[in-house]
This record gives sequence, C-alpha cells and structure tokens, in this order.
Amino acid sequence: MPFADLHTHTNFSDGILTPKELMLKAKEKGIDILSITDHDTLEGLKVAKNYEQEIGIKLINGIELSCTFANSEFHLLAYNFDLNSDELNTQLDKLKLDRVNRGKKIVEKLNKIGKSITYEEIEEKANEASITRPHVAQVLIDRGFAHNFKDAFNRFLMKGRPAFVKKEDFNIKEAIEMVKRAGGKSIIAHPSHFVSPYQVTKFIEFGVDGIEVMHPSNSLDIQVYMRNITHQFWLMETGGSDYHGTREYDEANFGKFGVDSKLISAIL
Repeated sequence: MPFADLHTHTNFSDGILTPKELMLKAKEKGIDILSITDHDTLEGLKVAKNYEQEIGIKLINGIELSCTFANSEFHLLAYNFDLNSDELNTQLDKLKLDRVNRGKKIVEKLNKIGKSITYEEIEEKANEASITRPHVAQVLIDRGFAHNFKDAFNRFLMKGRPAFVKKEDFNIKEAIEMVKRAGGKSIIAHPSHFVSPYQVTKFIEFGVDGIEVMHPSNSLDIQVYMRNITHQFWLMETGGSDYHGTREYDEANFGKFGVDSKLISAIL
C-alpha cells in the first residue's frame, strides 16, 4: 500500500536538502507520496513540482504555518490548497517580511550581549530561504558562540533567553479559516509540543480538519489519545517524519513516520 510522509522540510525553510534531493531520498526510502511543508513558504514546493514526474513521487501541496493562540505559538499544517490563492500568498508575503524584521531584532539583541554577528551573515546562510532561527543558530556556531544547534537555542534563541524575539501574531482561527477559503485542509501539527487538551478542543471549535497523530515526538500514549479524538470528532489523521536533516534522529525517522493511502484519501 502506498506510504505517505506528510511533514518534511527543504532548504527553502530550515531543512538542509534541496527539494529534488529530498524527493530522491524519499524515493530511496520507499515513500510514494510526499508533502513538503516548509515554514510559511511555498517556494520549495513550487521547485519540487518540476521533478514530480521525473522522480515518480506524488506531491501533495503542503505548508506549515506559524500561528498564535492566547499568546502562545502553534504550528498548523495545511494540505491540498490552491497554490494561487491570493489571500494565502498575501499572508505568506507578510510572514516573510515579519521573519526579516525578527531576524534583524535578534541580531540587535545578540550584539548587545557581545555576540557580534550581522544580519548579512544570516541572509547568506539562508540563501533564498525564509529567515529562521536555525539560520541564526548556524551563524552562532560558525562564529564559535555556540557548540551546536541545541546550545544556540538553549542559551540565546529560545523563549526566555536573551536573544529571543516573539513572532508577529497570526491567530490560528484566522489561519484555519484562510486555509478553508483556499480549498485546503488544516491539521494540528505535532500535538505533543505543548498543545493541551483544552487547546485541541478550541482548535476543533475553530474548524480544524485533523490532527497529526504519527509524529516522532508523539509517544504511543499521545498517538492513541489523539487517534481517539480524531474518531470522536470525525477528523482526519495524518502523519510524517518532520524531516529536516539537521538532527541526529532525522535519518532514522525518515521513511518510518507517515500514513498509508487509506488515511490520506480525505486530503486528495
């Protein structure tokens, strides 16, 4: 039965592989259906579509949106939407500009505590990708200010640390409604990442279409709990490896976490 990984990242956000490299790797791992869900950008997906026939992997339009609810950040996966949605693309342009401004503010904070880096270094590291904190972390590592990604985040970039800068608010209710207007389906990403039962209930009230049940961070207990919720509320069940290529466990998880074709029929 065809196997689908519905949560992956390329070098157009915070992954290390190009879209083509990711697709070739997926083919080697026996993945038949792939969704590239870069953070707040569709550029990697657009490039990947040029190789869909050549490599022989079916692509499902995807993205991972950074959202807020009650002053906390949450991630919303969206699938099978219209790539040409004016509303969606306008919002993505805004989020890209917000990332630029956030990156500059992070640099200012780092400079104030004696970690002298420039925004141009981050731009060079990101290349054509949207600016993300991992790009900042890599510059900190290159300059000798951090030992690795974990160290960079734990000492400087996480919430409560000296160089943390909050993202601009994009309410998750508005995001869910926007995805629906673009013809797509919205999914609560990696619910074990500090998503409480109350918050899951609120997102269901807002009209979310499903929950990412199969994810490396979801324990077996979380998987069972979330699967029961999808059954109770007639929601979609999705899954993916959340592959970036930057973490030790990425290689082991790629090709292991995902769903079979029966569970993605509601997306297509």
